[in-house]
Amino acid sequence: MTNKVFLIRNILPKEYGGGESYQLVLAKELKKNGFTPVIVSSSTELLEKAKTDGFETIKAPYLKNQNWSSWRNFLLPFYFLWQTRLKAWYKKQFKKHQPVAVNIQSRDDWLAATKAAAKQSIKIFWTDHIDFRSWVLQNVNQKYKNTIGKKILKIAHLPEKIIMISDYERQAFEKTIAPRKFDNLITIKNGTADELKKYNKKPQPKTFCYVGRIVDYKGIKELIEAFKLVKDKEATLKIYGDGPELKNYQELAKTDERIVFCGYTKKPLDAISDAMVFVLPSYYEGLSMSLLDACMLQKTLITTNVDGNPEIVVDGETGLLVPPRDIKALAAAMEKVIKDPKLAARLAKNARTKYEKEFNFEKTIKEKLIPLMK
Repeated sequence: MTNKVFLIRNILPKEYGGGESYQLVLAKELKKNGFTPVIVSSSTELLEKAKTDGFETIKAPYLKNQNWSSWRNFLLPFYFLWQTRLKAWYKKQFKKHQPVAVNIQSRDDWLAATKAAAKQSIKIFWTDHIDFRSWVLQNVNQKYKNTIGKKILKIAHLPEKIIMISDYERQAFEKTIAPRKFDNLITIKNGTADELKKYNKKPQPKTFCYVGRIVDYKGIKELIEAFKLVKDKEATLKIYGDGPELKNYQELAKTDERIVFCGYTKKPLDAISDAMVFVLPSYYEGLSMSLLDACMLQKTLITTNVDGNPEIVVDGETGLLVPPRDIKALAAAMEKVIKDPKLAARLAKNARTKYEKEFNFEKTIKEKLIPLMK
């Protein structure tokens, strides 16, 4: 009998972020525990990285148009024709590869892959990377709105477990679907592999870094404006990543030569390990992989008091929390850790301790997910 597990994460071919890097971390842990992970996606970068890491990959069909609201509701019959085709594609893949389980992590596939897997008595798991909250289930309780979301909830009893990656996401999901209730919900917190020994090097003093998408909701504007208020001339802010707003932010930062745009990096742990402080000023967040990586690498953490962030950063204990969009508060937090190195070191040490207790992904997968798949 095969021990293959399909990890299904479909997204725009050019997209790659925390939800995609999660697949690689999960695949490595599944492999350690005797499974053969197969990564199924349309993300070009995810497929390339998976192949480099030695994992089997399958390029999945992807429907470019994901907006079926407003007048597009009249086109929904075409969407369900697409679903019929996608379901047939999954039936063919499952018959060919005979997986023991599928972990589905994207909207169209929650419908098509779930139905195909259920027909073949394959164990089904769903994992949510804030998609339910941010767009998939919006307006799901309103009449004549979000037909796709309603259909997803109609089959949500089929998975063995619906995995929420943080306590916040679970609470948000339960609030969104009320008065519906599901007894197959489980929280398995996001995490990252322990690579401190590999990347344990002395950081550059007074260096702040951000690693992630260069998009508005990540708070890049506030990060730049806040750093401009930092008075220490030796301080440096390194911004790693790419995105549609990159040129605008480069223009915004050009008056301060201490701000360096480093471009996209394929080695985010190298980037984070070089810095003293990791900053994530996002407006909303799931359980950020970059923040978890920084936690694992024993960095001083500064982030916004939103969504899943406080599950990692306890203000004044494992890092500093600031309100979203608050430039002055963000600048004050950066000044604080520069002026008080002992505080910065204590916060970093406590962040590492919290990682060891709650976010060591190898331990989490072995104790919570593997028993469900056997």
